[in-house]
Order: sequence, then C-alpha cells, then structure tokens
Amino acid sequence: MATNHKIIIGDSRNMSDVEDKSVHLIVTSPPYWQIKDYGDEKQIGFNDSYEEYINNLNKVWGESYRVLQPGCRLCINIGDQFARAVTYGRYKVIPIRTEITKFCEAIGFDYMGAVIWQKKTTMNTTGGASVMGSFPYPRNGIIEIDYEFILLFKKLGTAPNNVPPAIKDKSVLTKEEWRKYFTGHWNFAGEKQNGGHLAMFPEELPRRLIKMFSFVGEIVLDPFLGSGTTMKVAIELERNSIGFEINNEYLPIIKQKVGVNKKPLFNGNDKFEIIYQKGMNGNKKPEAKRNTYSIKTVINNRINDPNYWKVLRENKKMGVVNS
Repeated sequence: MATNHKIIIGDSRNMSDVEDKSVHLIVTSPPYWQIKDYGDEKQIGFNDSYEEYINNLNKVWGESYRVLQPGCRLCINIGDQFARAVTYGRYKVIPIRTEITKFCEAIGFDYMGAVIWQKKTTMNTTGGASVMGSFPYPRNGIIEIDYEFILLFKKLGTAPNNVPPAIKDKSVLTKEEWRKYFTGHWNFAGEKQNGGHLAMFPEELPRRLIKMFSFVGEIVLDPFLGSGTTMKVAIELERNSIGFEINNEYLPIIKQKVGVNKKPLFNGNDKFEIIYQKGMNGNKKPEAKRNTYSIKTVINNRINDPNYWKVLRENKKMGVVNS
C-alpha cells in the first residue's frame, strides 16, 4: 500500500499544519527536563524551569487533542526523573507522568492506564551523579530508575467505524501479539544511543503501539519526531505518518532513517513531504503561559464536549452505567 509522510520542521506547540480530527494515533516521547540539550533555543525542557517545562508540554497535549479523531489514542512514553539537589536542597524523584495525566484528563482525554516498560536507563541525575545513596549502609539508598511509563489516553467520542473488511484483515494481531502487547509490563532493551540523536527509543515501542491502536492506512503522528523512529515503523506497518521536529539539524538523520532518498523504500510507492513551519527562522522561544487544571476544569470540558453527551446517550441505549 502506498503511504504518505510529512516531516514538519516546526514546533508542535502549534500544529496548525495538521487539520482538526485528522489523526488516528499519536505516539511520542517528550524531551527530558534539564537533562539533554537537543541543540535548539526553542526546545522544550533544557533551561526551562519545571513549571515552564510542564506548561510547554501542555500546549503540545492541547494540540494533540485537537488533531486526534474521537475515540482514538494518545500514547506518551515518559519516565520518572531525578532532580537536582542544588535546585531542591535534596535528591528527589519527579513524577512527571502525574502532571501529564492531570492535564490530559482536564482537557477531555480519558486516562486508559499505563504500561510499565522495564528497561535499563541511566541512574544519572540532572547534576551528573551516578548511582546514589548511602551504600553500603541502610536508610538512604535510592531505587534505580530502570523503567519508564507509556501513558495511554483516549479522546472522548466514537472511533471511526468505516474501516473496510480488507483493511481489518491486514491489521489483525495474532493471539501471541495480543497477549504480549496488552499486558501491563513490557520487557525489552532501550535503544543504544549512537551520537546522531540524544534520546532515541527502540523501534519495538512504536511498533507495538501502532499495531495495537491503528489500522493499516491510518495516520500516525509524533509531535517529537527526533531521529524519525516512529515514522520509520509507521512506513513498515503501512500507516501514513506526520512528524514534528523543532531542530532542523536532525533532518538529515530523519531522512536517512526513513529512507527519503532511497528508492524503492519498502513497497516503493511511499511519498514524502518536507514542510518548514512558518516562523521557524527566529530564535525566540515561545512564552510558556500557565495552563491550569482543576476538577472544575475537567467537569466543564466534559459537559461542553458534544462527544461526551453522545457517548452517554449511546451507553444509555446499551444499558451501560456511566461513572
């Protein structure tokens, strides 16, 4: 099947190049906070305060909600993170996933649980220390963070139900895949970093999510494309894709990984479009305005979302009790 792919050199805090309700699945891993410099002054995370970091991510999740089709999934790979002792006066672990979950629920996503991805990650703090604690003595040892989370969110509403039988057949998961993928714990190694990009995730991660939550021919979006891993896997699985990358210097890495200059690529009919977002020439970083959330915000967003009432009516017809 011929597929189409857009590499957008731009800022995913403003995904105006993507139409409302046009994407079937979002798979991404946002930048770390204060750990890695991705080489662009507009980047999220490096040199941000924690509040700025979270508020910048919230802009991306807000745009993700807009472009995602109802009933479809947002999948976010994020890990807990050690914080600087110089910032907090002590070592502590920052549960970034909790901030993401609260905000995504506030704007209208349903939280659908998480997968714990068991991997070997760095024990380094943002200050550069290695294994920490009171070794060999008790009390002040620190648990190794050798895992990350894959947060799963579902946009309210009914998912597209016009999938042709032939496409359904091409998208079938085997019983072995179903049992392996739809479990709360995944065990596979992280990606070896080769110097081209600072924080690549392994192809197995997007491969599982794309097969779990999309059909052949649908559109997969990665707001933090990085080296292009999500797009590469989408091509292999015959999905269309869109990826945003803020740093133009990563474009050659992306093109090489997904095979832009290699013909034929996989089935030989894949088409690529490289788009430069307007306003990317300047170096000024967008202001990270505070995006707040509360129980009142959650309730207001839900009662004002027509999909919410549609779901309630459909569930009532089927005798489903809503919480």
